[in-house]
Amino acid sequence: MGRYDPWRDLGQRAYLSVEFVDMPTGRRGVICGNVIMIDRDQLQVERRSTVAHELVHDERRVYPTEPALRIREETLVERTAARRLIELPDLVDALRACSSRHASDVADHLWVDRPMLEARMESLDPVEVAELEHHLEDQWLWIP
Repeated sequence: MGRYDPWRDLGQRAYLSVEFVDMPTGRRGVICGNVIMIDRDQLQVERRSTVAHELVHDERRVYPTEPALRIREETLVERTAARRLIELPDLVDALRACSSRHASDVADHLWVDRPMLEARMESLDPVEVAELEHHLEDQWLWIP
């Protein structure tokens, strides 16, 4: 199967298209019907993360209007996308490779944007934390 590739996943969803547009400040992307709109000023790594995020929205088709539910949904979607993009063995390798353990360095190593890495780190379950501690010999300091 290999690593998750959001662009390949997108290509398998023939009903979806992508448009690169000028998004309002702070918006990375949005899915409207069968069109994923991505901010044209994003770097490729940011586009990759945004596409993964919007594909989860496409699967879930949940768009709450109430602010608290909207925040909860966005968190769930971001964490789901992060789990797809950052598998635990890759996270271990990145933390080993980036001695500084600064979020921007680790994100670059994983080819994701910083918000996606932060979502993955925030959603580590206890078994994953134990796995990181085992592989990194209790030296897995995280600097967001």
